[in-house]
Amino acid sequence: MSQKTNSPSPLLIIYWISSIVFLSFILGTLFYEFKIWPYGSLRKAYAAARAWKEKLEPVDRYQTGFFGPSPRQGSGVLEFNQQKAYKGYTVFTSSHEQKAFLLSMEGQIVHEWEIPFSKVWSSSPPHIKVPNSDDFVVLAKAHIYPNGDLLVIHQSMNDTPYGYGLARVDKNSQVIWKYPYYVHHDVTVGNDGKIYTLTQELVRDNIDWYDDFIIVLSPDGKELKKLSVAKAFRNSEYSGTIENIRNWDPLHTNAVEVLNENIADKFPLFKKGQVLISPRNLNAIAVVDLEEEKVVWATTGAWRQQHDPDFLPNGNILLFDNKGHIGEGGKSRVMEINPKTMEISWQYTGDQDNIFDSPFGSSQQRLPNGNTLITQTQFGRIFEVTSDQKIVWEFMSPFRSPNDEQIVGTVYQAQRFKPEFFKFKFNLVNE
Repeated sequence: MSQKTNSPSPLLIIYWISSIVFLSFILGTLFYEFKIWPYGSLRKAYAAARAWKEKLEPVDRYQTGFFGPSPRQGSGVLEFNQQKAYKGYTVFTSSHEQKAFLLSMEGQIVHEWEIPFSKVWSSSPPHIKVPNSDDFVVLAKAHIYPNGDLLVIHQSMNDTPYGYGLARVDKNSQVIWKYPYYVHHDVTVGNDGKIYTLTQELVRDNIDWYDDFIIVLSPDGKELKKLSVAKAFRNSEYSGTIENIRNWDPLHTNAVEVLNENIADKFPLFKKGQVLISPRNLNAIAVVDLEEEKVVWATTGAWRQQHDPDFLPNGNILLFDNKGHIGEGGKSRVMEINPKTMEISWQYTGDQDNIFDSPFGSSQQRLPNGNTLITQTQFGRIFEVTSDQKIVWEFMSPFRSPNDEQIVGTVYQAQRFKPEFFKFKFNLVNE
């Protein structure tokens, strides 16, 4: 005769399960609040798993931030006032291919550089373990030299760090040298030939986060200086700005520009050789002394999520305000401010017929004739305005999604130069 075993009652099972769930909740709360073991390991494992999931998930590149809705019908040059526009050639990059383009006033591409990340780093890049495919890498900035050389930044979507490196190529797209670090957003060149750019590195802390670094390179790509932006703030009277780091990207520095000797006397607050930076996520711009390794001036203002602050020869600063404009015409504007008084001495805004919104990226360039060239990144638009806000030249990128003509590739940091600047023969790809 078999012996009947006593099994726990359903109520007891429910009690046990409820107790385990409750205890797990309490322990989880304690681990999180007091950051005790195994909080750090579990958090890092979760973050790593989520990052890999995002990276490995199949994504349609035309539905990423590399492409956006076109605000205009048509493409190419839509406006050209020959009397008021500043004549020259415009260099820009586009997300549809890893190419840089030189554009005539009439909209003809007269020269192009093809610089895929996989070609620059034909062997495995030492700084990126598993890089994204070329479909998810763009040229985020191109700086042109008179002889046709380019400095280019590769940047990736759907990856962290997103900075993929800096390279110098010649007019035929052949690599001269490359800088294998997480370079992102911006590269500028001082009058003495030194190169200024930005990198990012992971900081292991209570909250893992990315610090930005100001990098100075020689013309042949040798590192001369590396300074943590967080350290520069902490060494200064502005240390409270980054006292409590609460997310993985507290700075998101997106621009760096040196104060050259020829205009330094117009900026009594600053000294030659100091650099202007733009920590976007602080809604701030700052000037850093690289020798003293500290921020010497920083300010917020009536802008939000700004990009591309520039020193102007008149002693003012020009910047792209992505989200701070209040009023009709859109949330974006280009602002010229006096760094001493913080007065807005000039601005360009949209209107009801010409909505001006650019939530990320974007830039501007003050031209020698007083006009301003504006890059509206997300919408593939480059246009030139006069001091009284009249559009005298406008270009809409023709590079569209193959699935929808109204989805346009983003464009990055267009700059225009007079014809005499160029000392090389264009390859005239459209002829």
